[in-house]
Amino acid sequence: MTELDKLRMPLSNSQIAAASRFWEEKGGWESKEIVQLKQVFPKSQDAVKVKAIAVNALYGTFIIAISQVADCVGRVLETAHASGPGLVEELVVEIRTITKQRNYSFASKYAHFFVDPDLPILDSYAEWMVAKHLGAMKSKNPKRYLQFTEDIESLKRLAGLTCSCAELDAYLWVAGEYWSWKLNPRLNISGDLRPHFERFAKDRESEPNLRSLLGNGVSSTEMAL
Repeated sequence: MTELDKLRMPLSNSQIAAASRFWEEKGGWESKEIVQLKQVFPKSQDAVKVKAIAVNALYGTFIIAISQVADCVGRVLETAHASGPGLVEELVVEIRTITKQRNYSFASKYAHFFVDPDLPILDSYAEWMVAKHLGAMKSKNPKRYLQFTEDIESLKRLAGLTCSCAELDAYLWVAGEYWSWKLNPRLNISGDLRPHFERFAKDRESEPNLRSLLGNGVSSTEMAL
């Protein structure tokens, strides 16, 4: 049995490449506002409030007290803090003092865009998609983000992926939203992605990059889900 055979749902480098092409047609995986902010304020401690507001508004992390949360993020980044995946867990703990919630989506997006691009973005769709690929081989780490990053590394190794973190993120989000939408068409998914999914449902040749992103075995995958 090869490493790839161990995956519950196969994944290939060609699917990751298709995700990159899909986003290139839409102007890129990162919004132009995020790109501009990184250019103007390259240091992670600079303009934290502006960056936090941008992430919250552009990527739907739904934090109401965003100004207070930004102050919290700023305090973490200005002091000695964890590095790597531990930083996201630390941000989640600190932000929870404000929101009373575990805001993994916001913390991982802020960290990915403005601190370390090698930190993967954790949201429910990406997490769900990784689980679909790994099946029973998921990490048992009790900390959610550490578990997610361990699962990302396992997926890359087992599938033989050579992509960057951002390229895998781009695939996981689209695939996660698509397969979730297939299971529940009434799901409140991204308004940017829904038209592509609806066109693909009517005519799979109308969305060649989406078809390649989802893999050649689309029908068998639908049955497995």
